[in-house]
Amino acid sequence: MEDDEPFARIVYDLARELDFQCVIATTAEEGMAAAVQHRPSAVVLDVGLPDHSGLSVLDRLKHDARTRHIPVHVVSAHDYAQTALALGAVGYMLKPVKREQLVEALERLETRLEQRLRRVLIVEDDAVQLDSMRKLLGTHDVETVGAGTAAECLERLRGSTFDCMVLDLTLPDASGYSLLETLSREDAYSFPPVIVYTGRDLSADEEQRLRRYSKSIIIKGARSPERLLDEVTLFLHQVVSELPAEQQRMLEKARSRDATLEGRRVLVVEDDVRNVFALTSILEPRGATVTIARNGREALAALERALGHPGAAIDLVLMDVMMPEMDGLTATREIRKRDVWKKLPIIALTAKAMRDDQEECLAAGANDYMAKPLDIEKLLSLIRVWMPR
Repeated sequence: MEDDEPFARIVYDLARELDFQCVIATTAEEGMAAAVQHRPSAVVLDVGLPDHSGLSVLDRLKHDARTRHIPVHVVSAHDYAQTALALGAVGYMLKPVKREQLVEALERLETRLEQRLRRVLIVEDDAVQLDSMRKLLGTHDVETVGAGTAAECLERLRGSTFDCMVLDLTLPDASGYSLLETLSREDAYSFPPVIVYTGRDLSADEEQRLRRYSKSIIIKGARSPERLLDEVTLFLHQVVSELPAEQQRMLEKARSRDATLEGRRVLVVEDDVRNVFALTSILEPRGATVTIARNGREALAALERALGHPGAAIDLVLMDVMMPEMDGLTATREIRKRDVWKKLPIIALTAKAMRDDQEECLAAGANDYMAKPLDIEKLLSLIRVWMPR
């Protein structure tokens, strides 16, 4: 999926040399339709597509049971590596890209496709918990290996590689933090993607601390067995329809509440009561708390009020553009003038999908935009992409 046609042709020719069959899509919508129709073995995805962000396409691919198993390698002129990897990409390259880098990326995809058996390392000192996690994650094509201590984990990682590691942060001989510190510092060990399995939410400080150990790995908190299964099957690129029936049921349950929205606060700035109702009925059942403002002035007042209550801080804004008293573009510019709101994600909701409108929204300071009438899946995808992690 690439709108730069000369670059798309280079990737196409290289892939053909490596015996891949190829389809080129130059827009996000065309790419989504092609992925669902052809179910390709792999996707090379550009972030800067003309109609939607490639990150939104990645999110939609990973939330569709028909396509979530497809490995996606992201190529972009801007550095969204951490977001792309967290959304489920297998790799990330910054443009300009050398031919050798493309060859290496395509060969890695090929290796992944040929590898039938996946290996998961579970680091957990409670024998009963370890046994239940091995039962939860193991299938005919997934081998689970247990380690009860940090020392045993290091021994396993010295001798072999794993596709994914599930880690309990409290181990008898060392903390999960010091274990990750060792892995990031010493080349003698393989360092797979890490999913932290914990009975509670990771605090922002803990997340920051975990992220310090390596920029190139994904560390995700999973609180429930369903959420853990969801994350592991995503990493392993397992085809949902080929999983045992019980695992499929658990994945369905994990998706009914959206982990990205659970407990988050969204400010909806919209003067049309019907749209307010529609947005509220999309967000609240998925675990979000919605605050409503009917124009730009009310939006600024709502954000100001939230500053005084740290627990009530707004995580993301959905901003209608056409409103009385103060329109959405003016409100967005005002928000961006304040340092405290510089990084607050704002998604502009426009009346029409005109190129000028979109550019105006981004120039005013919006992170992304979406034209009405709203498509629920696309909107949820944009929210997941921009919601702070």
